[in-house]
Amino acid sequence: MLFYGLSQAGRAIAACAPVPNDKCRLNGHGISATQLDQSDVGSVIVKDKGKAGAESFTQVAEILGSRSLPDEARLADVWAAILEVSLWPLQSTTHPQLAINRETYQVDASTLQAMVSGLPGDLQNHEDPTDREQALSAWLSDYPALKGYRFRSTGAIPDSGPESWNERQGTIGCRLIWDVGHGEDVAERKFDEIAPWKGRSLTDSERAIHARLGGDDRQLHPLLAWWAVLFALSMLARYQPGQWTMQIDVNRSKDSVAIEYLLDSALATVPELILAAIDEVTA
Repeated sequence: MLFYGLSQAGRAIAACAPVPNDKCRLNGHGISATQLDQSDVGSVIVKDKGKAGAESFTQVAEILGSRSLPDEARLADVWAAILEVSLWPLQSTTHPQLAINRETYQVDASTLQAMVSGLPGDLQNHEDPTDREQALSAWLSDYPALKGYRFRSTGAIPDSGPESWNERQGTIGCRLIWDVGHGEDVAERKFDEIAPWKGRSLTDSERAIHARLGGDDRQLHPLLAWWAVLFALSMLARYQPGQWTMQIDVNRSKDSVAIEYLLDSALATVPELILAAIDEVTA
């Protein structure tokens, strides 16, 4: 029911958008979910279906200026793109969502500096600064939105101070720098390019970014991430009821609490994101 409510809302978003009539009439789901019989729900595969921009999922993505899912993506990775459940990833998630905060202090007039937090704490365990920097660079390579950065200091981490550490989650932060040319407005545009959507409850200086999904390096709009996850779960519930019953059983599935948390969060979050999306297309 959550998914079909969102699907109908997609039609409302399209109807409000300044697009030709053939683009505002949504047809079909435009997305598929396979490998529904896997014991690990995070291994379910979601992918665009049909011609790009021709069915609901890809049409709404085009209207919102978002990437879609032209290549196969694991449900665990798309799940990790949802801000509201960042503390409740699926067990098979390998690259969590990161937070990026633009700092008011600029190294100079032609530089954007931002704190990126949510990095695995064990990245700082390399004693040699060069090894530490190489390990961090390799890990960040799966976050293409950050491309073009440089580190503020040799060894990269730890250089951020306790304000970016999360002892309970075992994560740390690192300052990254981009050369952007002169002018505060240029730095602002670069930040919007790195992390284009504020997401629910975020600010102009605080955003979230997710790891690469398939072959498209752009960020996925928050509403589209919810769309893909709710679609996959709805297909699991409808066509694999035995598997679905197992996945939501706390005694048999390590992901059951995360699924329950996501579905509860959706009731409050998705309507707000729908309204925000309507505001985006009518601004």
